[in-house]
Amino acid sequence: MRRKVTHMRTNLKDAVRRLVHLAGRGNGPGSAGATGTDAGSMSAARIHEIKDIVSQRYGDFAASGGVAEACCAAVAEESETGFAVEHGLYSAEEMALVPEGAANLSRGCGNPVGFARLEPGETVVDFGCGGGIDVILAAHKVGPTGKVVGADSAPAMIERARDNTTTAGVGDRVEFRSGDLADTALPTGFADAVISNCVINLCPDKEQVYREAFRLLRPGGRMAISDICLTEELPTELTASFVSMWSGCLGGAIPTSTYFEIVEGAGFTDVSVVTGCASLMWPRLER
Repeated sequence: MRRKVTHMRTNLKDAVRRLVHLAGRGNGPGSAGATGTDAGSMSAARIHEIKDIVSQRYGDFAASGGVAEACCAAVAEESETGFAVEHGLYSAEEMALVPEGAANLSRGCGNPVGFARLEPGETVVDFGCGGGIDVILAAHKVGPTGKVVGADSAPAMIERARDNTTTAGVGDRVEFRSGDLADTALPTGFADAVISNCVINLCPDKEQVYREAFRLLRPGGRMAISDICLTEELPTELTASFVSMWSGCLGGAIPTSTYFEIVEGAGFTDVSVVTGCASLMWPRLER
């Protein structure tokens, strides 16, 4: 038994990586097609089921104030905060701007605001804003003449994020949208930048999510993403657990090469990894 657990731990550590990348929106129209590597093989019912599972899990997490289990809390080892907060990916200066409530609900695996090159007066959309940590940091970057829209599928998380941004003193330049990231209902060409932190891996329809991000961006805009990807196949002992795998970031994780195919297939150009990929582990699934 010990050998089996050790083997699973080694495989998981090697297979799961934190991918931090920046992509630009050129002047082209983008792509309406799919690469055939993502949701194309899933039924509409299964896609809907996954979205409900994820929304429910993160809604419960928000309602608990950060006590219930969710995604990258486990990736951050046995911590009360997510990988990004626990591993110092936010600077002390950035964390000083963030209320405790937002930090407690953070389950990101990176700091997309740190490399999104945001400027005063810009408009930003955060895909999967959670408790609002990146919305708050982006709002400070764009200033009172800018705007940040936080989008999330869990209404309870939106409520928490709204409270946190008010506490942080940036509520005057922030608004929130509750719903599907694949269809935000925001205007075409609305944003200068789209950011996302450890969320798109939770989406079964990644291709549509990236096409939506491309649609929202003005020509010359950019998308800054921190997410989870795979460097090899996961052990079957893990993939058999459907609910915990999807709500816990691993069920929707895809190979790095496939990830870039989807991003480029949506129309993005100049796709680059801006930090090295860090190994992630999930202790709860190793036991």
